[in-house]
Amino acid sequence: MTLDEAIAAVEATLDAPYLRVDRRLTRADASSYLLIVLDTHAGRHDTDEPIANGPRLVARDTGEVTRLTVPDALARAQQMEVVRS
Repeated sequence: MTLDEAIAAVEATLDAPYLRVDRRLTRADASSYLLIVLDTHAGRHDTDEPIANGPRLVARDTGEVTRLTVPDALARAQQMEVVRS
């Protein structure tokens, strides 16, 4: 799986137009990509909708997307290389 395919897999799980993947923060190892979804909605504090941003782990072999907690993502990120795209 390429980085572009991993980003497409995450974007397919997003249901709001103001969520986007930040390519600059991507990390990877032999088995997965760690991607960060950003909330770019200017009025996000004016709504009661749940916020769907945060870290996602994408398995390279299956394309499965898993949402991570921030502490888990930070721990994994320390063991992964930054992806230069």
